Amino acid sequence: MFHKKNRLLNTKILPKKIEIIATEICDLFTVQLRSDGIIHTHVSSQQDFTIESLKKFNVLIGQMLNYKKAPLLVTGEQFAFPTLETRQFWAKEKSCVYSAAEAFVATNFGHKLIGNFYLKINKPQRPTNVFSNEIEALKWLKLFL
Repeated sequence: MFHKKNRLLNTKILPKKIEIIATEICDLFTVQLRSDGIIHTHVSSQQDFTIESLKKFNVLIGQMLNYKKAPLLVTGEQFAFPTLETRQFWAKEKSCVYSAAEAFVATNFGHKLIGNFYLKINKPQRPTNVFSNEIEALKWLKLFL
């Protein structure tokens, strides 16, 4: 019996350690380039979303990615909510040409509600999904690496 357990343990694939290669702050966004090629963006509730802040964010991730595409993991503080205007802007394909796909982590009812509106009403033109936790979001994003 010990031999079987030991053999199973030897075949188990352990997750790779992810390192943060670069971190930048741009208005309400803290942006991290991860060693697995995913951009993690955390949104602060200390400022309001604006189209101008989203444009600055796009420039920053372009620079971080050397102007290539990568999947985006988006997390946010409890009261960080995008406006209708910023959701309409962000849903357009040309609003973020460096995004291969976007996974939004919705940790409260408000985030889930806005996320569902964004998917169904704004209809983002990039692969986009809303998840209740980062692990599932990251699994999905790795399909776009």
